[in-house]
Amino acid sequence: METIVDADHGFAFGEIVYSRGGIYGPLTNRYVSLIFVYEGLVKVTCDNETTSLAGGQAAFFKNDNLFLIEMERDLQHRVGWCEGVPGKLWESEASPLGGASPVITFSERLNALQRVGVDLGFSSNTGLNQVRNAVGQALYTAFFYEARINERDRFIPKPVQRAKKHIDENIESEITIGQLASIANLTPQHFISSFSKHLGLTPMRYLWQIRANRGRALLMQSGLSVSEIAYQCGYKNPFHFSRHIRQNFGMTPTEVRANKGYRAPSDVLENPRDTAF
Repeated sequence: METIVDADHGFAFGEIVYSRGGIYGPLTNRYVSLIFVYEGLVKVTCDNETTSLAGGQAAFFKNDNLFLIEMERDLQHRVGWCEGVPGKLWESEASPLGGASPVITFSERLNALQRVGVDLGFSSNTGLNQVRNAVGQALYTAFFYEARINERDRFIPKPVQRAKKHIDENIESEITIGQLASIANLTPQHFISSFSKHLGLTPMRYLWQIRANRGRALLMQSGLSVSEIAYQCGYKNPFHFSRHIRQNFGMTPTEVRANKGYRAPSDVLENPRDTAF
């Protein structure tokens, strides 16, 4: 895998509070940076471009000559960052952003990864540096993924987005076209047509695809039984779930676990005594 930052330098995390505004920089070396603005109004100059950020936003920057952060006077600011020297990933012309905006509203996932990186502190040893770099790689990968998803969703009409969100968050429940059309405030026929046009699948096909993908993930990543996974993913019974997994992935649930590196946790393998005092 091509590295986001130079392997010899790794990632650096930090966070700082400016109680009455301030300036950081200018920096003149080359960096890739993720900037998180938790509070305040921030202006970032990256080479010849200036970007304004408000609380709740995160942004990606890659500078060649100049990097400067300015925080509005007389306002409290809390800013976090994850930075490094550009790695081999940037030797190719293709950007991992894929044309998406480098500024997004940061999610709880991004915030949690950034928080882990900051909490690792500034100490340096081989093991700690490996953990810090793994967190940094995960943070940048997650940021690029979310930026691309945001770009894709930008072109999806709000009514379709509302229905899609309802599906994504309620796959364990019974979902009907009537319910989704009502959420989208469209007639069923218009809703199906619009959903299919923008997502490439009918609403029901999308629902069952999401259920199958979620089921496959749980098979590989959890110790839940096939029955438990089936019901959590909205299947009527384990037989329906098994048949659908085989149709989608060419393997039974047992084969998915066996062929994708799943290892049951110790409490499933050995059923040990679990005592709390």
